[in-house]
Amino acid sequence: MTDEFDDDGRTIADMSDLRGAVKPEHRSMSSIANELQDDEERAMVILGTLKAALSVGLVYVVIFGIVIAIMVAAWT
Repeated sequence: MTDEFDDDGRTIADMSDLRGAVKPEHRSMSSIANELQDDEERAMVILGTLKAALSVGLVYVVIFGIVIAIMVAAWT
């Protein structure tokens, strides 16, 4: 082992002052629900969330289908 990876004490990045970092805003579900007063707006948010979830699920189904087809082709 060489001394190439030993700590020489130099500072690469000073992380001691992180007060300016942006913290995520934490909101309760009731405050989010109060923003969606219109039924049409609420329906669009629900449909958008459902569309995103189904899109991700479809990607997994397609990938698993391709993997299964490759395995079947390889073992028959």
